[in-house]
Amino acid sequence: MGQRDVQLDNYRALMIMHVLFIHVLYWLWDWEEPYMSLALFEMATVFFVSGASQAMSRSRRSLWLTVVGRLRRVVIPFYIYACVVIALFALLTVMLGDTSRFGFDPLHLGNYRWEDVLSVVLCRDVPQVPNNTHLWFIVPYLILSCTFPLQQWLIDRCPNRHLYMAACVALFLLVQAVTSNELLCEVLCYNVFMVAGYLYYKRCKVLTIVAVCMAAAAVLLVYTLMMGGDFCPLQSHKFPPDWVFLSYCVFALCLVSLVLRHVTIPSNRFLRLWSERGYTIYLYQSAVFVAVVILRLHTYGKIPDSHVWLACDTIAAILLSTLLSMATFPLEKSIMGLMRTKH
Repeated sequence: MGQRDVQLDNYRALMIMHVLFIHVLYWLWDWEEPYMSLALFEMATVFFVSGASQAMSRSRRSLWLTVVGRLRRVVIPFYIYACVVIALFALLTVMLGDTSRFGFDPLHLGNYRWEDVLSVVLCRDVPQVPNNTHLWFIVPYLILSCTFPLQQWLIDRCPNRHLYMAACVALFLLVQAVTSNELLCEVLCYNVFMVAGYLYYKRCKVLTIVAVCMAAAAVLLVYTLMMGGDFCPLQSHKFPPDWVFLSYCVFALCLVSLVLRHVTIPSNRFLRLWSERGYTIYLYQSAVFVAVVILRLHTYGKIPDSHVWLACDTIAAILLSTLLSMATFPLEKSIMGLMRTKH
């Protein structure tokens, strides 16, 4: 059995909300820099929380049981999501005809090729479905979470946890310097944060966090000076992630950690729901953001103030995601329950 950390659950819920806010900025808006870039530490935090959750677990699963568990909890919900959204947007295409006025292209099942089906099978993408760029996260997460027992075995045999952490950073920097393969860079970059969560959650002194934060800030400052003092949007450093993106995420995560040391997030039913259903909510943003656009067109879109739109879009995305999870989460549980019954 694992030792439940309520604050960790709350962090997970808040990070999923933060992801939605970022997608409001990037999918629905072209907001000012550097404000958009400053928000791009969400996935580093998600992986940190994932590693911290492993650290809080009293028992360790074998590699085989971990893989089976991840496939059941990540891959099957993805397949359910793919079937639901393909059916939904195909139906909307038939009903609405011209879907462009609602901000998405029509989906025609007859246009699906075998390459598209393979993309769904491999959890890479759901072709023709709008607002699905967030699905990049699934494959790196699967790779890291499925292989983490191997890293636990290595960490147990490493004479010093800081040495293992340094090795993870060095490996990423080395690989990032010689290849731009996006998946490889993503796996090694986010592994840094997953290992950091495992090694340092509740086990790191304030002075250490401050020192790492200042070092990362110095790296970013030097890079900015090298660029002539011009700010370079971090989105261009995120896909694939590079040393600049890694440095910023380390800096931001240290700041967040310092703040949260002095803040206790009160647990409530809403946060518990978002923690429990976070992955499901994350998946169904495709449908949620189309609904947000339609809602804006018929309501607050008539208000001539972009800041009001931004606030309303964010609130609408959170509320609609919560409401949609009332249907999608039980659907997942029912289908997975039937699968277990048949086995």
